[in-house]
Amino acid sequence: MQTRPVAPPAGGLGWANLGMDIVSVHRVRRLLAAYGEDFFQRMLTPGELADCHTSARLDVLSLCGRIAAKEAAFKTLRVGAVVLPWRDIVVRRSEGGWPLVELRGAAAGMAADSGISGITVTISHDVDYAVAVAAPLVDPAPPQPPAPPALPDPAAGSAHTPQPEHSTPRRDTMSEGLQLVKNWLLARHEELDDIAPDLDLIENRLIDSLSFVEFVFLLEQHSGRSIQMETLEVDEIRTLDAIATHFFPAEVKA
Repeated sequence: MQTRPVAPPAGGLGWANLGMDIVSVHRVRRLLAAYGEDFFQRMLTPGELADCHTSARLDVLSLCGRIAAKEAAFKTLRVGAVVLPWRDIVVRRSEGGWPLVELRGAAAGMAADSGISGITVTISHDVDYAVAVAAPLVDPAPPQPPAPPALPDPAAGSAHTPQPEHSTPRRDTMSEGLQLVKNWLLARHEELDDIAPDLDLIENRLIDSLSFVEFVFLLEQHSGRSIQMETLEVDEIRTLDAIATHFFPAEVKA
């Protein structure tokens, strides 16, 4: 699975991969009403959640701002086929009140691979939205060039080796759990009449960063499996076919 940067590596002075994200307060309030505050424990650390509380209640705008900041910071890393490591990108409030980003675990590894030593972020709030912009701090060390591709072995000859033919499995019926997942997606995207089994749900924004955690909850509920977001791979949920294979295995006909 690809975890290396998909954009050119750090290029010295003037180089930057900016990240930006916007979060709807309405969407976050809906999630709070549906699942409660515990829902956001998969996205924020206990310290981050504490920063979002006043003496009286949870500050929803602060919550939205941290979610946006995490997504914006993740976008600066320019990695592909990787789930946003929510709790490894930590956004805390400094003594001066501005946000600080700490990279841990998987996020720190991605930053090192991208030639990034840290990330700075700014957050702005309005009544209905929170917006965050992030910029990377570039490691001054020059990036290592990629290894050259392996050359063919002359001793192996140039004769073509026939490859075995494989038939593509065909799923005859959609399981009840997968149908519920599909209905959930269609209910949130009323512009669609149907979802093709091989449609890329990520690239087509049927699942975005905020709905991703809710989507994981849905998969847990209907598949009966406990899902660790830290080890979940994007390709496991990229299409309905992939979701069926990984979470709703059914009989297939060759």
